[in-house]
Amino acid sequence: MKYLEPSKEIDVFGEYDVIVVGGGVAGLTSAIASGRNNAKTLIIERFGYFGGTATASLMININGFRNQVEPDSTQTVKGIAQEIIIELYKMKGLGKSPYPQKEYDIEKGELSYSYCIDPEKFKYITLKLVYEAGVDILFHTYFSDVIKNGNELKGIIVENKSGRGALFAKVVVDASGDGDVSARAGVPFWQASSDDKALKDNIMYKISGIGNADFGNCRYDDSSVVWGPGGVWGQNNAWEISKAEIKTRLQIFEHFNSILEKNPQLKQVGAYVAETPPMIGIRQTRFIEGEYKLTADDAITGRRFDDVIAISSCPIISYYGYRRYLEHEGYDIPYRCLVPKDIDNLLVSGRCISSEQQPYESHRAMAPMMAIGQASGTAAALSAKNDVKPRYLDVSVLQDTLIQQGAELRKR
Repeated sequence: MKYLEPSKEIDVFGEYDVIVVGGGVAGLTSAIASGRNNAKTLIIERFGYFGGTATASLMININGFRNQVEPDSTQTVKGIAQEIIIELYKMKGLGKSPYPQKEYDIEKGELSYSYCIDPEKFKYITLKLVYEAGVDILFHTYFSDVIKNGNELKGIIVENKSGRGALFAKVVVDASGDGDVSARAGVPFWQASSDDKALKDNIMYKISGIGNADFGNCRYDDSSVVWGPGGVWGQNNAWEISKAEIKTRLQIFEHFNSILEKNPQLKQVGAYVAETPPMIGIRQTRFIEGEYKLTADDAITGRRFDDVIAISSCPIISYYGYRRYLEHEGYDIPYRCLVPKDIDNLLVSGRCISSEQQPYESHRAMAPMMAIGQASGTAAALSAKNDVKPRYLDVSVLQDTLIQQGAELRKR
C-alpha cells in the first residue's frame, strides 16, 4: 500500500559549505575538522549531545590508538582523537580499560591502545570542541532525504521540532553510521545478512554502587558499564530496530541477576542497574561502494596506500573465530574509501566506508573512526573552499593539512 504525499513548499533552514549528518565519533570529528579549516559548517544530530555509540549506546571504551599487542611502538591515531582523550584525562574522565595492553605515559602525550571514558565528560568535551570550532549545531534533528541535481548532491531534507526543512551545502559528509544519506542519494552499497559473519547488536547498561568489586568490565568512578543482552541483528528498518530494542531491554534485569549470581560481591555492596542507554549498540549495517574497497589482505598484510588518510592497527575481532591481532603496526585507509561511486559532493565517514567485512572489524573501533572523521571533515572543507568536487581533490594537499593538524599518516 502506498500513499501519495501532497507536494508543498518547505522552508530553507540554511546554506553551508559543509553539512555533517550524524554526531557520533566520526561525525563530531568531521565537524571539528571542517570548522577548524574555515569552512562554514553545520552538524545535525538526533540526540541532544554528541558521541553516538560512545554515549547514546554507552559503549564507553575507545579502542585503537595503537596495536593492542607488539609491534605497538607507533601510535597510529593522533590528531583530534588524541586531543579528546587528553582533555578527558585533565578532567579525570578516564577509567580502567578491561583490555590487556601495554600502558603508555599519557603525561608525555603517548596514548595506550584503549581507554574507558566517562560519557558525561565526553559529552561536555566534544560539545565544547565542536562549538569552539565555529560549527553550527542542530540537535534533535533527523536526516530525511537528499536534494539532487543529476549525480550531484546539493543538500538534504531534515525533520525537527521546527518542521520539515531544506539545507543546502557544497559538500555533505555522511556520518550517519548506516550510510543513510548515501543510500538515499543512490550510491550502491552492500550489507551482510544475519546468516553471514556479521557482528550482532547488543545493549549496554550501567551498574553503579560497585564499591571495590572488579569483574572485568569498563569501569569509571563507582560504576561499570557491562555488555548486556543481544545477539540481535540491526537493520535499516524502523520496525526491526524497534524489535531489537524491545527484545534486549526486556532481558536487562534477568541479565543483571545472572551477573549478581556470578559475582556475589556485587550483591554484598548493593550494586544496582543505574542506567540503560537511549539506543541499542548497532554494530554494522550498510557498507558504501567507494572508489576503492578495503580487503582482508590489505588489513592482514599491513598494506600502504599513496592516498592514505588514516591508519587502523586494531585486531579483526570476530570473522576468523578468534581475536586476530595484526602482526604489524597498522594498515592504511585510502581516501578513495571515503569517496562514493556515482554521486558527487558527498563524502562518507565512519563505519560505513567502503570495506569488506574483515578490515571493517578492525577500523570500526572508535579511535580509527575519529581519524577517518578528521580526514573526511578536512577533505570536505578543502573541497568546498577550493570549489572542487571531493572526487578530484588533490590528496597530497589533504595529507599535508592533516599532518599539520596533528594526524598520524606514517607517510613514506
